[in-house]
Formats: sequence, structure tokens, C-alpha cells
Amino acid sequence: MNSMNAGLSGRTRVLTVAVLLLFVACLARISGNTKRVAAQTPQRSVQGRVVNQNDVPIRSAIVYLSDQHTMTVESYITQEDGAYRFEQLSPNDDYKLWAKEDGKTSKPKILSSFDDRTVFRVIIRIDTGK
Repeated sequence: MNSMNAGLSGRTRVLTVAVLLLFVACLARISGNTKRVAAQTPQRSVQGRVVNQNDVPIRSAIVYLSDQHTMTVESYITQEDGAYRFEQLSPNDDYKLWAKEDGKTSKPKILSSFDDRTVFRVIIRIDTGK
């Protein structure tokens, strides 16, 4: 009987290893497909400039981008030419974009998930009174 139990134990081990290898192969295939799908999903970006009422670029303005789904807010400090840029935005979410400078705030702009552009170019105006 011991030789019979030893044979079953060996077969059980072989079967267990085969099942584990099959499981690992399935996981590898699933994760590979997920990466391909993610790579195929187009990302969006928004870029532009912050200017005053006379179209003069505003340096060091703070531009805010709020994801309306997750309510997370990112910020960007404009460059010398008033430029800003946000990348890797989800095409499935709506975003609100606005800027502040020296206590003054622009009107918010909405980037809709229904707009199929991948690159938004938005000029943000702040009435600085200057």
C-alpha cells in the first residue's frame, strides 16, 4: 500500500505543478492584454497661456486643473511666457480649469469628456486691472 500511496502522491504533485503553471500562464496573458488596452486608450492634454485683459502673458500665475470625477486638483505655475501644460488626462473624465494671480481669479473653463479632442489649447484670461 505504501508504494500505491507514493505513486498517488507523485501524480498529485505533477498535477499541482501543471495547474500552477497554467494559472501563471493565464495571469501573464491577462496582464499583457491589460497593458495593450491601456496603451490603446488615448490620453488627453491641455496646454495654453495665462494672459491679462490686454493679452500680455502672466508669469507665475497658478493654473488649477480639477478632475470632476475624483475631485483631485493639480496645479502648475506658469512660465515666463505665461505657458502651462497638463498631460495624461483621462478621456472619460470632465475637468475644470482656472487660474489665479495676485488674488485675482479667471473664469473657469470646462473640458468635457464628450469632446473628442486629444489636445486642448486654452487661453485663460485674468482681469488684473493693470
